[in-house]
Amino acid sequence: MNFNDCVLECCKTPELIKEYDRLQGSNLSKVLIPQPDTRPLIVRMIDDATSYDKVRTNLDEQAHKEMQEFIGFIFDCVWIPLLFSATNNT
Repeated sequence: MNFNDCVLECCKTPELIKEYDRLQGSNLSKVLIPQPDTRPLIVRMIDDATSYDKVRTNLDEQAHKEMQEFIGFIFDCVWIPLLFSATNNT
């Protein structure tokens, strides 16, 4: 396993993402965990036809920043302990 694999596994773990959000005051779970689309059908159709998604556009910059912070968290709190335990077990 390499660090990229570790990040991908962590991104697939909703419990870890939700706890990270709780501890860091982040909203990363709204980006990484699929949310139901509650917009009316006609609004979704118009947005899809015009490629307009105001919510997504506003989230992109913040989500990018939070994702960078989450990767740092994974490195410090998941990857380094994994490496340490692997070297101690050999």
